[in-house]
Amino acid sequence: MNETLTNFRQAVAASTDLQEKVKAGADLVALGKENGFEFTQEELEAGWEELQESDEGLTDFELEVVSGGGNGRKGS
Repeated sequence: MNETLTNFRQAVAASTDLQEKVKAGADLVALGKENGFEFTQEELEAGWEELQESDEGLTDFELEVVSGGGNGRKGS
């Protein structure tokens, strides 16, 4: 996962405000940009796939989002 996505992931993990926006279905690329993290949808999707396959795994919040029917991407 690239450094920008890693930093965005950490920012979401540390911010209940960002978590609420993610849960509400925010466009993650736009949300990232609004908060100083520039990445493309393709980078986001590649990072998400890499994260799911890694030993690091998903955070509790990410698991909650996934179990709620989302997969971290708008419109899914």
